[in-house]
Amino acid sequence: MEVLLARCLQTGDEEMSFEKADELVKLVGLQRFYVDSVTGVMTETGKLWVDGEIGIAQEHMITNIMRKIIQHYNARIEMKGLVEGLAVICNPEGDDHSMSNLVLEGLLKTRKYRVTNIGGAWYMGDKRAVTNKAIIDFVTHARPDIVFISVTIARYLFNAKMIARELVKELPNTKIYLGGLGTRGIVDGELQEGIILANKDTLRTLNKL
Repeated sequence: MEVLLARCLQTGDEEMSFEKADELVKLVGLQRFYVDSVTGVMTETGKLWVDGEIGIAQEHMITNIMRKIIQHYNARIEMKGLVEGLAVICNPEGDDHSMSNLVLEGLLKTRKYRVTNIGGAWYMGDKRAVTNKAIIDFVTHARPDIVFISVTIARYLFNAKMIARELVKELPNTKIYLGGLGTRGIVDGELQEGIILANKDTLRTLNKL
């Protein structure tokens, strides 16, 4: 089924991509669709681009359609009953891969968290500290119960750690998570006290909230 979704995405057939996504969600459920299917399709897309089998324009087309699919499902998640808390999702300057943030947003909403997603293309000039301060100030003012700092590309990990360290100081009662593909080289205990390394199994991390 994922193969069929991937083929529809690669041809730019948005309508059929939505249809195949619907079939997958009905088959495996929204959570597994996000964690397994979306991850699998996008990982394969990245490999095709690296191997030169598709161009950057086609990669962007696939990403944009998949982003629409995720946003569609996120908008349909109903939050009934008591809210568990507020979660803020962000990423460091330079690492503007927003799809993982959208997936995380949906997974948190299914767990009854209100989500503020400030992920995106952060760049506020040559001084990195200006961008860091903007992120830190926003999160501190929001006073969330949970913060997820998502890093997709490893070279932006240093900056993410800087943001996490400041948030630990400002929000001692908030859980600060650092996760994403860019954290693969980190081992438990490497991060300073107060910063939690998200498990590579996203659902395992979320199930412990």
